[in-house]
Amino acid sequence: MSIASLPDFGLAPALLRAMEKKARRAGTTAREYVRALIQRDVLADQSFDEILRPVRADFRRSGITEKQLDMLDERARTALHPKRRGARR
Repeated sequence: MSIASLPDFGLAPALLRAMEKKARRAGTTAREYVRALIQRDVLADQSFDEILRPVRADFRRSGITEKQLDMLDERARTALHPKRRGARR
């Protein structure tokens, strides 16, 4: 998807080309790049608690316990870093 599919925000053509180049380097479309910038800016105004609220709600709905989550986390860490098995910082 090209910059032509974006709404006209009155940005200079050089700025639009630079934005499209950054989006390509990030492995995304210009539209997704702009969406991510807006989301990041809006989230910056929220508290950490507000940002995590939907994550916590999903966790509660999943039925998984904190102990089970800790075990999953430990397995993932061990798989990623087998040399550190059992070592904690």
